[in-house]
Amino acid sequence: MYKYRFKGSYYDIGLNNGKHLITQKEHGFPPKFSQENLDKSKAYEKEVKDYCPGILDEFKGMAEGCDVDYQALIANECTPYRLKPQCLVFGITGEYTKSGNSLLVRNHEWEEDEAKYLTICTIHPKGKLASYGFTFLWPLVSRYGGTNEAGLTLSGASTNFTNAGPGVIINIAMRWILDSFKTTEEEVEFIKEIPKVWGTNYIIIDKNDTLAKIEAHREKTLVVYPENGYDMVSLVFEDPEMRKFTPNESQEMIDLFETRKNFLDSWFLESKSKITKNMIIDVLQNCDNKLHNHNYNKDGTKGKSWTCWSWIASPKLDDVLISTGAPCKNDYKPYKIDYSFS
Repeated sequence: MYKYRFKGSYYDIGLNNGKHLITQKEHGFPPKFSQENLDKSKAYEKEVKDYCPGILDEFKGMAEGCDVDYQALIANECTPYRLKPQCLVFGITGEYTKSGNSLLVRNHEWEEDEAKYLTICTIHPKGKLASYGFTFLWPLVSRYGGTNEAGLTLSGASTNFTNAGPGVIINIAMRWILDSFKTTEEEVEFIKEIPKVWGTNYIIIDKNDTLAKIEAHREKTLVVYPENGYDMVSLVFEDPEMRKFTPNESQEMIDLFETRKNFLDSWFLESKSKITKNMIIDVLQNCDNKLHNHNYNKDGTKGKSWTCWSWIASPKLDDVLISTGAPCKNDYKPYKIDYSFS
């Protein structure tokens, strides 16, 4: 696991990131892209400039800090030509937890061996909100969820990788949300507004205990504020109207989503008003309920997990529980959130 802390202008944050990435150049940073994909990335760059002003300055600083091609960094983080995560996220409001604190949970589904590249980012861009977010070793502008100093806590899951055209991709959208917004309602309006690159889902909770689930596609954005204090997203769209936009989704993914949803729905109904972090950890570490999944060997034995890390956060707490590898093989340990930059 890597951790970094930076404060300053977007350019300065990028410049410091870039200096730390110099040693990664001998390991293939940044990835190689065709000239065609570099050219196509300019349309995505324009959308980021329009909807997330300032973020591009961080890419410029990073490019200078490690002396690499700026456009390759844009292609790496702002386009659909490389990163395609599908994950599990669920949220529970404080009314249904024993502590009274709302909770958000994310399993990051990627190759298990990639767990070593988990990167925790504590930053405070000048004039924006400080945040504590999660990404990989190289995509250091992106976020795959986190929480900010206002308590806004979120994560998301891609549902389909059919490219609908240039837009603001999910990992850049989540970064800008953590930098910019304090409430669930503000985030909802932003996600409605941006052009989507492919199908995406979000779970959001703020300090007011406002929980929202968003199913988003370029053609339509569906927002639900659950009345029962719980909801989840993973792998595919749930709403039948949204599934019309992803007609080529595999039956395997749909079946896995249904298995996860059925389990979590039943577990929540049985446990609500008594839910603790330890209860959540127990179900996350259990291989049988499919909240995390495994490849299987030819002889039927269990192989590596699809989940490379997992975390539990709350808008009202200043620590996060993190499993820095597959949940069935690792404990969840507390990590302090500290927004002081002395």
